[in-house]
Amino acid sequence: MANGCPPIHTPSAVKPLRQANSKAVRAQGARLAVIRVALGSLSLILLWTLPVLAQEGPSTDPRPLVFTHVTVIDATGAPPQPNMTVVISGSQITAIGKAGKVTIPPNARVMDANNKFMIPGLWDMHTHAFIRSRKSFPLYVMYLFLANGVTGIRDMGSMGARDDFGDYPYVQDLEWRQAIEAGALIGPRLNLSLTVVNGPRVQGYPRSWATVADAAEARQEVISLKQLGADFIKVYDQLSRDAYYAIAGEAKKQGLPFSGHVPILISASEASDAGQESLEHDYGVLFGCSSKESEFMAEEEKLYGTGVGRLRGILPLEDVKALVASYSDEKTASLFAKFVRNGTFVTPTLVRASVDRVPETDPRVVKYFSPALREFSYPPSAKPPGPEVREAQELMYQYHVRIVGAMQHAGVKMLAGTDNSFFGSGVHDELEQLVKAGLTPMEALQTATRNSAEYLNKLGSLGTVEKGKLADLVLLDANPLESIENARRISAVVVNGRFLDRNTLDRLLAQVEAAANNH
Repeated sequence: MANGCPPIHTPSAVKPLRQANSKAVRAQGARLAVIRVALGSLSLILLWTLPVLAQEGPSTDPRPLVFTHVTVIDATGAPPQPNMTVVISGSQITAIGKAGKVTIPPNARVMDANNKFMIPGLWDMHTHAFIRSRKSFPLYVMYLFLANGVTGIRDMGSMGARDDFGDYPYVQDLEWRQAIEAGALIGPRLNLSLTVVNGPRVQGYPRSWATVADAAEARQEVISLKQLGADFIKVYDQLSRDAYYAIAGEAKKQGLPFSGHVPILISASEASDAGQESLEHDYGVLFGCSSKESEFMAEEEKLYGTGVGRLRGILPLEDVKALVASYSDEKTASLFAKFVRNGTFVTPTLVRASVDRVPETDPRVVKYFSPALREFSYPPSAKPPGPEVREAQELMYQYHVRIVGAMQHAGVKMLAGTDNSFFGSGVHDELEQLVKAGLTPMEALQTATRNSAEYLNKLGSLGTVEKGKLADLVLLDANPLESIENARRISAVVVNGRFLDRNTLDRLLAQVEAAANNH
């Protein structure tokens, strides 16, 4: 969507999390206690309803798993390593080396991976897997990610609305995370913001996130989300400056990263200095590369700022032309040097900025979108943009591409994120967009592997194919460094040491398709 995630429609009775904090926390504590006792029952329920997992012997086989004669692309930046042996014991890579120089355990399952290419499992670092308006049962979303080689996601939040327990649906996201971590069901690793923290809700604004009116409420929201179990705080467009800096301070105090949109009232430079760990969609960055940054920030505030009842969008055509014309090499170099110095990551989501939408006839829509999701994403009332809007979108997209190329050249760390409903496959769309923007296939691959692990402070256990790392891996039929499109040619996936061959992945996809077309 041109303006980001599809709008979220929630009941008017929705209240911010902070207003029900103590009750929500108590309810969450009780529910997680129940899960600790009954996780086995959850596993049984899921396996009864999902026979593909119950029948999946190889995925839970305790014997070591060995790939021989495989070409390893470890995502460190090193060239491909042909004719390698990789040994996986439990959830870890326990040995890796040239064929004939690695001891193969006598009871191991040995897979001849000649002519195959091994890469780390991919991450989608900006997705919304649990938004209820997507009309997708989360388990099927998890299957789509795995089938596309995505073994980890950073979920950027769902809306708050009461459920049968009297708390909020994004609390249930924690249960999915816990069940996956416990091995009760199979899915990607989950890094969760739970919700989005925005400024006060105004009439006409189509999304109901957690809202804060001032610094005190902002600090309490951070505390509440920490108590619930959020991995990080996501900030949003219409936060006041006081609330934003209160979030930054409280997040640091609570030991939580904070990321998200650069709010309309904050510059990208200020966000980086405040410790915002990732800047999403190039918000703030696009203006920060302009010699007229303050003028464009003022124009955006007038159109979409605090108190305005519309989603953040692009500027009018003449302003976009002026923005592109005001690109400053000096401003850009200074801003990107600051990002590098501060360790600020950027998630460009080029696939989101792209003008050409995925058509409704795309097989991914036809197969895996439920009728409700298809209608939501492709509403009959939607009209194509007029010529001026289309031209503005095209110019803005090309400006995004230019900025991404400049960031890579300057050494800014970027993350692969999609912000769309094509769970899993959208990551491949983004990798291809990044290559078109000037990244090499290795650099693009690193945005979804090594960079993601570094951002999450998990480079010691994830992100590359090395001894001692967790076994999140993708086996490909062709070399992605020759063409990034080859990253789609998935032969098998290993997630936390569990092996899913092509037949298993196809069965997962078949279940998603059947569920989508039976709703």
